[in-house]
Amino acid sequence: MKADIRSAVLWEGTMKTGALLALAVAAVATPAAHAWEAKKPIRVVIGYGAGGSTDAIGRLTFKKIEDQKGWRFIIENKAGAQGALAAMEIKNAPADGYTIGLLSTGNFALDPYLSKAIQYKPEDLDYIGTIGKIEYALVAAKNAPYNNLQELAAHTKKNGPVSFSSTGKILDLAMERISEKLGITFVSAPTSGSAQSVQLVLGGHANVTISGGVHVPYMQSGQLKAIALMSTGKADYAPGVKNAVDQGGGFVIDNYFLLVAPKNLPADARAALAEAIDAAVKSPEVGDYAAKTFNTRLNLGPDGSTEDVMAQSRAWREWLPNSKLAK
Repeated sequence: MKADIRSAVLWEGTMKTGALLALAVAAVATPAAHAWEAKKPIRVVIGYGAGGSTDAIGRLTFKKIEDQKGWRFIIENKAGAQGALAAMEIKNAPADGYTIGLLSTGNFALDPYLSKAIQYKPEDLDYIGTIGKIEYALVAAKNAPYNNLQELAAHTKKNGPVSFSSTGKILDLAMERISEKLGITFVSAPTSGSAQSVQLVLGGHANVTISGGVHVPYMQSGQLKAIALMSTGKADYAPGVKNAVDQGGGFVIDNYFLLVAPKNLPADARAALAEAIDAAVKSPEVGDYAAKTFNTRLNLGPDGSTEDVMAQSRAWREWLPNSKLAK
């Protein structure tokens, strides 16, 4: 049963990827019959702290839209409750095209089912596209006394739990799922974003973190090392490091930089925003940045993004009764 659920969440096979790409192409290939243009600055609420991977790739994408369309954006970082505060603010904003948000898939497919304080469901927002897939890795300081998941498990059995700096609940649950398989014990320390999580590890205040891109420069400088990749496949920046599934952990993460808007966004505004996002994501600058941070550039478009959130939501709801951290 767990294997079936993992497959539903991860979509490791090509069928799901192909279906999403087909939806994305359908969403952006046909020129939109709309006349909506931004007549005033568009407010962008980013649900994580400044300097993290979501913030950085988001700011670059919106700068490209400014260059390409002449629109203006006012960007606000609203960290707190691991993105839920920003999501609720977007949900409650006017559905006029002048407030959008940048968060991640987990904020909508997972978080609403973890706390009664989160007053939204995935059906309560509109999804207008993605910038890319976040390629995660479990990392530690270079001198940590473990180099893979098996060694990390042996270390915790002998020395007690490791501290885990976590950007979001989806990362806590990912850590829980591989820990169940391998007997790793850990204590989670929530942070405002991946930049802070990495800094805690670098400063010796946390033992490990799961990072989506921010860790790469520190690996290249020799300050961090990868214990396991948390996405399928391999990574050029970490030759010889296996992903969590190949190490017996049984789980990797499928999470996207996700652009959202208040529910019932007017069709012309939705089409214009989706078209502008797609053009920016296709730009060489966004592609180069995604490659440099070892994330995968990919825009699922409005329909593909919506389908992905809803499918992941169903899969997480099936698995959550098995979780200790979710209770």
